[in-house]
Amino acid sequence: MIAIACLFLGDSIPQGVGAAYNAIADAPCRVVARQGAGSREISRWPSVPADQIGTTVLSVGSNDDPRFPGQLVANAIALRSRIRTRRAIWLLPYDRANAEAVRGVAASFGDDAIDLAHQPTRDRLHPRSYGPIARALRALPL
Repeated sequence: MIAIACLFLGDSIPQGVGAAYNAIADAPCRVVARQGAGSREISRWPSVPADQIGTTVLSVGSNDDPRFPGQLVANAIALRSRIRTRRAIWLLPYDRANAEAVRGVAASFGDDAIDLAHQPTRDRLHPRSYGPIARALRALPL
C-alpha cells in the first residue's frame, strides 16, 4: 500500500523543484529538503519517511566535495537503501564528477535520472528556473 504518493528529498534543488511542481500539480507532493545539505547529512535524516512511497525525486551531491566521489556514492547508496519507493528519479548535480557518481548509484538501483547540466544556471549549483524541471516531471507518471 502506497502511503505517500510522491516525495521530493534532498538538498536545495528538490526544495525549488518541489515548490515549482506543487504549484502546477493536481495533487501536491511532500518535500523534505534543506538548503546546503550534503549527502552524508541527508542519508542520515530521521525525517526520511519509512512509509511506502509512489515516486521519490532525490537530489544529493550538489554540496559534496567532488574530490571524494566514494563518500558521495556510499551516502547515496545508504539513502536509497532506506527509501521504499515504487519509482525513484535522481536529479544529477551540475558538477560532472558528482553527477557521474550519482548516475552510477541510480543505475545500480534501476532508477531514472534527470541531468541538471541541461538546464541554464547562474551559480553551477542551482537551475536558473525550476519550472522546466517541474514541467518535465509533471509529464511523467508520478
